[in-house]
Amino acid sequence: MQTEHTQDKFIDLKTLGNILLIKGIQGITKWCQDHKIPIQILGKKRVAYRFLVEMELDRKLLQDLKNKYPNKWEELYHCYQDNDRLGYLLLIDDEPELDFRPVSRQARPKSQLSQAFADS
Repeated sequence: MQTEHTQDKFIDLKTLGNILLIKGIQGITKWCQDHKIPIQILGKKRVAYRFLVEMELDRKLLQDLKNKYPNKWEELYHCYQDNDRLGYLLLIDDEPELDFRPVSRQARPKSQLSQAFADS
């Protein structure tokens, strides 16, 4: 029971290295120090707080959302956290433009034969 709670709370540095695409514990440790994320030692493993790591990884996304959508960035971030792609798209696109013209009328036929075919 305690192990599951620990896995939810912490992330192993090797796993973090795979996410960050950094090889070597020294590089991962430097990344954590640069972002002021403390490293703990649990047993034989070196771990970091999962919450702090995820927030640091989301920092750039949040800044971009605030700049692009200053009125809706919070709702968009909640959609991102919930993996709600449809909700995200609906929030971005206020008034979706739907084109209900028949396909045969979008292109104008050049010959009389193609005009007759389009009209049928």
